Amino acid sequence: MFVKGVAKRASFLVSVATIPLLFGYHAIGILMFTVIAFMMQFFRDPERIPPSDENLIIAPADGRRLSGKIDRIERVGSDYPLIDRIFPDGGGGILISTFMSPFDVHVNRAPVSGRVIYTEHVDGRFRVARSRVLTENEKNLIVIRTDYGNVGVVQIAGFVARRIVQYVKEGEYVERGDRIGMIRFCSRVDLVLPENCEVLVRTGSRPMAGETVVARFNPGKKTDECAVK
Repeated sequence: MFVKGVAKRASFLVSVATIPLLFGYHAIGILMFTVIAFMMQFFRDPERIPPSDENLIIAPADGRRLSGKIDRIERVGSDYPLIDRIFPDGGGGILISTFMSPFDVHVNRAPVSGRVIYTEHVDGRFRVARSRVLTENEKNLIVIRTDYGNVGVVQIAGFVARRIVQYVKEGEYVERGDRIGMIRFCSRVDLVLPENCEVLVRTGSRPMAGETVVARFNPGKKTDECAVK
């Protein structure tokens, strides 16, 4: 399965790429087919099956190929630029940040079920997404309200990724695992959780968006007060 519209465009490009081969320009034809193959693998959008337990929080982004992985897990407070949009009543949260390589699936998924209560696109620069670039790089915030507090998903553009796509709107209800957006080419996704959850992954983990469990809500503690296990 591919991102909507990609298969049709790829079919057209394959037809175009055969023309150089027919006229003996094999190097050009092979190069064009290589580019098409890369495009097809980048825009793939496989189905994912989230776990059934509603207390579980799943990864919003893939980090499985080459250097892709979860590379930051830490507490965040007022030092995190978008924290006041995620938790308008104050307080901090837990950050789980995933770097996506160019070979990862770049469709992002809802980590929880809930209502989209706030979205914001922030223009910025396009620095390498490996560094701490949240304050400078272009980004897009999606805040989802749950019974256990708000959850923020921050899509961050990188040096190569220069387009962030958001699929959902404010007021829309999303189910865990639903497609909520996409970042083109290597980039980063920050997941900001309320502190009534338990982190179940470690730095270096390689998550699969829509399936890998990264944290769990504490059903007996419906607050925005937080602690990392």
